[in-house]
Amino acid sequence: MGKFEEHGTGYKADIDIRVGPAHSAWNCRAFAATLRADVERVLGISFSVTDDGRDPTGGYRFWFENDDMSVHVIVDDPEEGWPLDKVPAAALPISRSEQVATWELAEKLYDGLNALDTYLLIALDQFGTPVAANFGIGDDW
Repeated sequence: MGKFEEHGTGYKADIDIRVGPAHSAWNCRAFAATLRADVERVLGISFSVTDDGRDPTGGYRFWFENDDMSVHVIVDDPEEGWPLDKVPAAALPISRSEQVATWELAEKLYDGLNALDTYLLIALDQFGTPVAANFGIGDDW
C-alpha cells in the first residue's frame, strides 16, 4: 500500500501538494518556471502555455489535461501562517484513468519532487489534513 492510499480513496479524494523552495529565497517568477519544468519531467507531461503563465493576479497558473490526467499548478506569493507560508505553490494532479488512482499520481509527483532535494513539500488530503511533509510542520492541525 502506498503512503497516500488511505487518504486518497473515495469520491473527490484529491491530494493537494503544497510546494516551496528548500534552499533559496522566494522569487515567484523563477520558482514558477523551475516548478513547472520539474512537474513536467516528473509526470512526463508538457503544459500548454504561450507565455510564462502569468495571470492577472500576479501569480502563475499552468494547466495540463488529457484522457489520463489533469494537472493544475498554481504559484503565488506566500500566505501568512506557519507552515503554509513556506509552501506558497500548489500542484493538484487528478487521474482520469481507471488504471491509476489519483492518490498514485499524487504520490508519484510528491516522491519525484522530493527526490530533487530542492523543495519543501506538504501533501494535504481533501480535508486539509497533512498526508506527508518533508520538513517539520508540527502537530497543530
